[in-house]
Amino acid sequence: MYKVCMAAPEIAPRGLKVRHVPNMAIVFDAAVPVVTDFQHRALNLNYCKREWLWYLGADPKDDSIIEHAVAWKKVQQPDGSFFSNYGQYIFGLREEGRDDPGTQFEYVVQQLRKDPDTRRASIVLLQRDHLFDSNVDTVCTYSINFSIYQNFLDMTVMMRSNDVVWGFTNDAFCFQQLYEFVYQLASLKLPGLQRGSYTHFSNSMHVYERHYDMLKKILVDPRLTRVDVPKPTPQEVVDLFK
Repeated sequence: MYKVCMAAPEIAPRGLKVRHVPNMAIVFDAAVPVVTDFQHRALNLNYCKREWLWYLGADPKDDSIIEHAVAWKKVQQPDGSFFSNYGQYIFGLREEGRDDPGTQFEYVVQQLRKDPDTRRASIVLLQRDHLFDSNVDTVCTYSINFSIYQNFLDMTVMMRSNDVVWGFTNDAFCFQQLYEFVYQLASLKLPGLQRGSYTHFSNSMHVYERHYDMLKKILVDPRLTRVDVPKPTPQEVVDLFK
């Protein structure tokens, strides 16, 4: 992936130089940790965990994330909220007055349990309200879809844009945690369910100019360490959502 990005043509959206690969799809084995670290990347696993906990809180105005990554301050909305706190769409309650005011996360699990052949187990993140010219925080992820095929649970993440160094690494960590939560709850009602694939698709997989040197070093010295992230048990996930 890094090699492909570095060989890609250069474009300059909003004046920022990037090497851009259109419509890239990466398929992972969901049973294997997808996060890796390179000597020249220096992954901050504690930050990945913090971002996931921030999502679990589902509070769009929780600004505690700034303590762990000051870049978030630049994309905070005038009312103090963050459009890119994905937790508000995944774990946040939907508006009152609906037949089902629950969360999109609950909806996905219910759909899979009710009909293992369902094509409706989707979570939508990018909203119409995010699409205005002055917005500095247009959500990068369109949707996350879950499906079961031949008793394997698959997940597909659809993104309009993804930075291959910082964005992708943190996103892949959090999305795999979400996968595990869905898997554990679905498997309670679907005995024998197995982990399948995690497909990560982006309309623009890219590397920013500030990371060109980092990727060149990684390509010369590609030694990596796979980051082993403990998987939650079904009971731990059940307890979390009581």
